[in-house]
Amino acid sequence: MKGLLSIYGSHDAGAVFIDKNNQLKILEYERFVKKRYAMYSAKFDRREKDLGTNQESREKFIDYIKTQINDDVHTILYNGLIDSDINYLQSRFPDATFELCGHHIAHASSGYYTSGFDNAVIFSVDGGGIDHGMVAYTKIFEGNGNQIKLIDTPDINLGVAYGRIGCVISEIKPGPDSNRDSLVYAGKVMGLCGYGSVQSHWIDAMKRYYNHCDLATLGHEIGIALSFNSIKDKTSADLAATSQYVFESLLYDLIKPYVEKFDNFVLVGGCALNVLFNQKLKMILSSKEKNLYVPSNPNDCGLALGQYLYKHPELNPSTSVYSGFDILDRNKFGKYIKERNAVPIDYDVIVDLITDGKIIGMVEGFSEVGPRALGNRSIICDPSIDGMKDILNAKVKFREWFRPFAPVCRLEDKDRFFDNTCETEFMSYAPDVKIQFQQKLKAISHVDGSSRLQTVTAIQHKSFYAILTELEKRNKIPVILNTSFNIKGMPILTTIDDALYCLDNTEMDYVVIEGWLFKRK
Repeated sequence: MKGLLSIYGSHDAGAVFIDKNNQLKILEYERFVKKRYAMYSAKFDRREKDLGTNQESREKFIDYIKTQINDDVHTILYNGLIDSDINYLQSRFPDATFELCGHHIAHASSGYYTSGFDNAVIFSVDGGGIDHGMVAYTKIFEGNGNQIKLIDTPDINLGVAYGRIGCVISEIKPGPDSNRDSLVYAGKVMGLCGYGSVQSHWIDAMKRYYNHCDLATLGHEIGIALSFNSIKDKTSADLAATSQYVFESLLYDLIKPYVEKFDNFVLVGGCALNVLFNQKLKMILSSKEKNLYVPSNPNDCGLALGQYLYKHPELNPSTSVYSGFDILDRNKFGKYIKERNAVPIDYDVIVDLITDGKIIGMVEGFSEVGPRALGNRSIICDPSIDGMKDILNAKVKFREWFRPFAPVCRLEDKDRFFDNTCETEFMSYAPDVKIQFQQKLKAISHVDGSSRLQTVTAIQHKSFYAILTELEKRNKIPVILNTSFNIKGMPILTTIDDALYCLDNTEMDYVVIEGWLFKRK
């Protein structure tokens, strides 16, 4: 394991290596440069000025890795780099050889080799990636022991088609990083679809759209001019709902032939972030006593790890979701404690605050891996308080009104408050909130009754588990709301500076950093 460095350079870039404490590190580049979906490769500097980064940022990232890595680097695994990127890495790691890895095989490896399965069928479904000089959108593999082999390459582009639907919807605010990027829009389409109804007379046209991704033709066929940011109100919600329905139908059509052939299923690629589909697939497979695994980082931020595991599956290191960045400006901690009059805080005081309606940012340990906050870089509050969802969306996160928030409960409580659920430590599924709790837990109950649940144990997340347990001791519902610690358009934060900026410039009430309570200025 020593001496290996894996780098993925396109959007959601990142690096994987073994650090000086012999721990696997999975570092997302966007969090280092504070640009969502950031690209490491110099290839994108001029074409995508908002998404790309400059040479200085790349050098600082590599310099940081050199301070953390276990040993001299002898092998660099990569994809999404150009010659100038490779030349610079060669200058910093002169003894290294370079090995190119395919996009979808890296996706497959990131899921299969962390699933715990000895055999599985693996579906890699996203907006496309380069394998051996060719662009592919969907690939199906079989994993058997330490080997992964390609089964099929279906000719369908579900990822881009789904995201582009968001481009025409006026309720979806364009992100600062791109005006028309499916990466920005996909999750928002999923949030909006619960407010709409499937329009059966649009389905056939929508299926054709998913095969060629032409919005103009789709609009002509359904009788609606689909121009950028033009569709609103009920029509936009119906468009999102119908797109979700067709997405689910087409993706399940790919999976269905394998249901009787395999016991274990792995879903990766950006499309694996669609928790509504994941939930339905999970229920289908569970009814047949089949297993489904979706990693915490199924999108491109998991590719660096996948490259690492594909080239060296025999290493198969024990991975943890909390393998990301440490607090990058930890050296300022003592200074800020004094300047801001921070005080140490216990879990019972945190519970006092959230039951009083306070909104708290939590920063501790190493950051979680993947696009969803799982407790170490989170904003939490009490979901039973009236209006909390609207306050968070409008005054803390600065995002669209319809965006849902995720609940957290102890693993042993999942069946008390949610229907058709399972262990879901990565927020991979969307079980329904039980009807009797939907009004009591409005802030985490989506309009369709679903919720993107995170379950925790005392081992998985000590702090969350302690907070939930204290809530139950007080005869409160042991469920909290968890959303990522960032504001709209920014990646999950990595510094104390960022945490305190959010505190001072939103209507967040407090920040807890490594057990110290900071108040707003």
